[in-house]
Amino acid sequence: MPTYGFSLIFFTDNYISTFTPLVLRLTIICITFVFTFILPTINALILLKSGRIQSLQMETRKERVLPFFSTALYFFALFYLFHTARFPSFLNIIVLAAGISIILALLINFKWKISAHSIAVGGIIGAVMGISLRLMIDFHLILMLLLLCAGLIGFARLKLSVHSPAQVYAGYLLGFAVEFLMMLFY
Repeated sequence: MPTYGFSLIFFTDNYISTFTPLVLRLTIICITFVFTFILPTINALILLKSGRIQSLQMETRKERVLPFFSTALYFFALFYLFHTARFPSFLNIIVLAAGISIILALLINFKWKISAHSIAVGGIIGAVMGISLRLMIDFHLILMLLLLCAGLIGFARLKLSVHSPAQVYAGYLLGFAVEFLMMLFY
């Protein structure tokens, strides 16, 4: 989701995309993709191959512990990288908040299975709304598209019977709240 989010911000008509050189935008997106997709995917495949998880769906709460923990580490490493590279602060906030959301999902996971997909899409909506308010950028069209995607993702999670409505709604709320509040108050 961070890759999608950064792509939306960097390749829509707004002053961030206008004043950020293309090479820097592409570099940020590629680095983000590696830390938030490639590395967690490799980690999940290693866990699958070693028998630590039974499937990439990680259907049980127990199977989700190591992937959530390692993914959070990748997000915090990305935050550190962005921070030391002095990338724009809103990027740091998005990545830090996503890492915090993953840690909260991990902690909740010890007692209850929450939808990580909903956390991710709720987080991107919260980040975009926070950026829109904080930086005074009109993202109405993007927000409508994201809300449609969020509905489709929630529907899919329910239709596949992998989560209850409460798990999906709680995920949306958690992801949205962490990203939105961090964006406004960090």
